[in-house]
Amino acid sequence: MTNGSERPPIIHEGLPTQLPDIDPDETREWIDSLDALVDERGRDRARYVMLKLLERSRERHVGVPALRSSDYINTIPPEREPWFPGNEDIERRIRAFIR
Repeated sequence: MTNGSERPPIIHEGLPTQLPDIDPDETREWIDSLDALVDERGRDRARYVMLKLLERSRERHVGVPALRSSDYINTIPPEREPWFPGNEDIERRIRAFIR
């Protein structure tokens, strides 16, 4: 329990609690900047910048929740993938039957 002078933490066990906005004007500027980035440079660029900000915030111990997943990136280009030594259609049917 907290007394009247103590405030609950903003992040508790990696999840945001009741976040007070102590500077709504600054918050609006950040949101406007993100909107402008998406509009002018695209979603991919905005996503990259957001991921870099999350990475930096972890380095600075800001206390933001961790990402729970990451994109799967196949590092082997399709033209370099090995030949499949079976009948893919039959194997798909077998897998479907097993399910």
